[in-house]
Amino acid sequence: MTILFQLLVYPGLLWVSFVALVLIAALGRSARGSQAIRKTWLALRGVGPLPHALSIVFSFIAIGLLPWPATPFAPLPNQDLWRLWAFVEASFLVALLPGLMSSLPAVSRAAVREAQIGVSGRVALWIAVLVGLNWQGTDVFQLGPLLLGALAALLALPPAAGWQPFNGESGLGLGDADAHLAPEDIGVARWAQNLRGVLLIALVATVFVSAPQLEWWQQLGLKLWLGLAVALIGRGLRGGAVHRTLGVALRFCWMIVLPLAAIALAGRIWLGG
Repeated sequence: MTILFQLLVYPGLLWVSFVALVLIAALGRSARGSQAIRKTWLALRGVGPLPHALSIVFSFIAIGLLPWPATPFAPLPNQDLWRLWAFVEASFLVALLPGLMSSLPAVSRAAVREAQIGVSGRVALWIAVLVGLNWQGTDVFQLGPLLLGALAALLALPPAAGWQPFNGESGLGLGDADAHLAPEDIGVARWAQNLRGVLLIALVATVFVSAPQLEWWQQLGLKLWLGLAVALIGRGLRGGAVHRTLGVALRFCWMIVLPLAAIALAGRIWLGG
């Protein structure tokens, strides 16, 4: 019974679906859940873009594996950072496979660009996550690395998720690597992209908000409110920032965000937080 509750209710399918729909709506994207689920099911059966359907499945699993608060109804599965990392990265990389394997130079070039920026952003993001994960700091000095890590995570989020101003130039709300898809497949690809953004938002919200003195439902609400705030920031970036070239995007990730995350991690190690 406990396993069924974990799989179907919390932090399983019901909770993940709720988080996905709420945050996608906060991002200002289409949240037609029933239509997306039907098209994803068809794609998994071979009628549609299978890599994007797999990306949706991996994203759902990864959201369920995040460090959500434990409930008195059923214990949560053991937290495994490597398993979470594997599903998060798989959800991004599998969606790039069609573009990377394409015989069209423009499509493969766009996929390589998306991979370079996305991986660069997620390297900094994962380092920042290490700063906030299982945070045990108790004084104001130990709070410094946590705040610096949270800032690095927020700065890394747009390139990691493929948001503006780091996304493709096609103007379709997708990267150029997906612009070649048939019109009936665009919906699955867009849903997969939105869900990957939700996954990273939820990752930041669950890692950097820890209030063990509160009840589990209060902790849950706090994490969800932070996720909504981050999603609204991401929504504000749409159309409000100048598109970045590949060189500028990579320099932003490697010369600004990554050093911030590394300093935050060094500060946590040094202070023993």
